[in-house]
Amino acid sequence: MNTIIINGSPKGNGKNSNTSIICKEFVRGMKIPCEIKCIANSDIEELAHYVENYDTVIIILPLYVHAMPGILMKFIEHLRPSSIKGKSLGFIIQAGFIETAQEKYVERYFESLAKQLNYNYLGTVSKGEAAAIYMFPKMFKKVLIKINELGRIYDETHAFDPKLTKELGKPYQLSKFQIRLYQFLCDIGLNNIGWHKVLKQNKVFDKRLDMPFL
Repeated sequence: MNTIIINGSPKGNGKNSNTSIICKEFVRGMKIPCEIKCIANSDIEELAHYVENYDTVIIILPLYVHAMPGILMKFIEHLRPSSIKGKSLGFIIQAGFIETAQEKYVERYFESLAKQLNYNYLGTVSKGEAAAIYMFPKMFKKVLIKINELGRIYDETHAFDPKLTKELGKPYQLSKFQIRLYQFLCDIGLNNIGWHKVLKQNKVFDKRLDMPFL
């Protein structure tokens, strides 16, 4: 069975794309690595037609405040129901939110989408708190090892491993203690270290408190 990986990030395979890193880690080590295609800079209609040649489509995407990227929504609109039974459709989400409970609504949509397209639903793997993967890869070494193992097992079984899916999905919801801890980190400003780094790289750190719409 042949599989294609669709990178649903607007950043494509850029060096600052967390989705691209996950795509590459997922296929690394496979006996026959899956082909990876980026929606960004592709002819969406041609790409939607191209995936019809594959038995399984796995879409890896970022989630921005509960919403899929516009280019991915446009790609989905071009997908046509399969006339061949037995094909599969799966998803891997990376998001900045810590709790993967934030993804439960889009997961329901993905399951419904697979049914509408006459695909078997392979499932959805969610990884929260992933916004800084490209900035601090060493901090996410264990996460990337699990993504790689997820891909290796998929290569052997053509399924997402339930144990790894559950591990990557933690925490589903924060405990009361974790909420207090994160509130403390916010109060002292540690939660802004990564964001401030991005602002400085783009030379807009001194404008972070601007209110242009007031």
